[in-house]
Amino acid sequence: MALYPVNLSIQGRHCLIVGGGKVAVRKIETLLPCGADVRVISPKGEERIADLAGQGVLQWERRKYKNGDLQGAMLVFAATDNEAVQEAVISEANELQIPVNVASQPDACTFHVPASMQRGDLLITVATGGASPALAARIRRELEETYGTEYGYLLILMSAVRKAVLERGGTQKEHKSIFERILESGIKDQIREKRWDEVEDLLRTVLPPSCDIPMLLAAIEH
Repeated sequence: MALYPVNLSIQGRHCLIVGGGKVAVRKIETLLPCGADVRVISPKGEERIADLAGQGVLQWERRKYKNGDLQGAMLVFAATDNEAVQEAVISEANELQIPVNVASQPDACTFHVPASMQRGDLLITVATGGASPALAARIRRELEETYGTEYGYLLILMSAVRKAVLERGGTQKEHKSIFERILESGIKDQIREKRWDEVEDLLRTVLPPSCDIPMLLAAIEH
C-alpha cells in the first residue's frame, strides 16, 4: 500500500486516544509537544496519564469507550487490548472519515506515526508502513548519530539568510547560488565546533554587503 507523506499541524486540535496503557502513553508523549488538545478515554490508565491529567495537560475520562466519542476529533488512536473496542473505534472513525491509528493492526490504520528525530525545527521521519517499527527505530538512531544539534542551528541561520536575501531582490537563480555556496562550504562543521569567526567570514564573502551579518549570527551563537 502506497502512503502519502505529510506533516500535520495539530496545535490546539482535538486528538483522542482510546486506551490507557503504555502504548497510549507513547502516543501522548508525541502529541503534547506538538500542542495537541489530548483527550484519553479509558477506565484505567498508567501513572503517567494520571500525572498529566492532574497537571491539566490532558483530559482523562475514566470510563469505557462508547459510540459517539470520536465526534470532533482530528486524529484518533485505538490503543486498547480489547479487540471488540478496537474494532468499534475503527468502525466509527471510518464512518466519520477521521484518520485512525490502530496500535495492534497496521492494516487497519488510515495513518501511521513514523519514527522521528528532531533538531530544532528540523524534523526527520522514518516510516515502514507499520511493517517493522523496530527497523524504523534503528534507522532513526542512525540518523541521530549523523545529524547533530548543529543542524538545528544551521536551519535557524539559513532561515534568516533566506529572508535577508529575498528582501533585497534578485533572481531565483541568484538566490539559489547563494544558498548552495553556504551549504557546500563546510559551515555545518564550523557551527558544530563553534568557530563563529569563520562562519562570519564565510557569510561576509557570500552574502550581499547590505546584509546585517551580526544580526544573522545572533540567533545561533551559543
